[in-house]
Amino acid sequence: MKNFPRKHDIIFRYSVSEKWVFNQIRVPYKNPNQRPRKAFDTGNAFDENEIRKLRESGKPLEDYWMDIAIAVRSPSERTGYPTQKPLKLLERIIKASSNESDIVLDPFCGCATTLVAADRLQRDWIGIDISPKAAELVVERIKADQGLFQDIFHRKDVPKRTDLGDIPRYNTPENKERLYGKQRGNCNGCQTHFEHQNLEVDHIIATSVGETDHISNLQLLCSRCNRVKGNRGQEYLLSRLNLDR
Repeated sequence: MKNFPRKHDIIFRYSVSEKWVFNQIRVPYKNPNQRPRKAFDTGNAFDENEIRKLRESGKPLEDYWMDIAIAVRSPSERTGYPTQKPLKLLERIIKASSNESDIVLDPFCGCATTLVAADRLQRDWIGIDISPKAAELVVERIKADQGLFQDIFHRKDVPKRTDLGDIPRYNTPENKERLYGKQRGNCNGCQTHFEHQNLEVDHIIATSVGETDHISNLQLLCSRCNRVKGNRGQEYLLSRLNLDR
C-alpha cells in the first residue's frame, strides 16, 4: 500500500450570487436517549417536553456524512455506470440546496441519479449528456420511477452554438497549419510524426452531437487513426489504440 485508504469525497458548493438556498437537514440521534445540546432550562429542571421535541426532530446534520452507503452495494439501484452516485446522497444535496418547484440542472447527467432524486423531491429538472446511451438511460430510469403518470420531455435535436461568430470550414489550410505547429507534426492519436501533407484535420468531438468547426475542437490525425475514429469521439480512438498495443 502506497497511500491512505480513500474513504470519503469532498463536495464543493458554489453560488452565483450572495443569495442562495440552504435548508437545514436533521438526522436521528445515534443514542435515542441523548440529551440535545439546546435544552431549555426552566430554573429548577430542564423542560422535558422541549427536550422530547428536539430529540424527535433529530440533530442538525454536520459536514461529514457517515450514513450513506456507496451506490454499487445496492443491486436495486446499480446501473453499471462507473461514476454513479448514491441516490440518497443526491436527494440530500437537492433537499438542502433547493425548494419544491425549483429547477435542478445536471449538464453531465450520466445515469440520471440527480434527475431521479430531483423528480422525487418535486423539483423540475433538466439533464444534458453527450452520450445517446446516457440519454436513453435517463428516460428509462425516470419512466420506471414515475410509473403510470409519466411527464418527460425528451429533446433529441442538438442546439447549435451561436456565440463563436463566423467559423471557417474545419479543413482550411490555415487550420491545418496552426494545428501542425501546435501538435509538432505528430498525429494526435498514435503520436507518430508525419509530414504536413500526410495529416488530416479532424474533429475531436463530432459535429453531429453539437460541437462546431472551431479550432478548439480540431486536431490532426494520420489517415489510419482518422479511419479508426470515424465520426466517434476522440476517447473511442484512444481506447482502440490502447487495445491494439
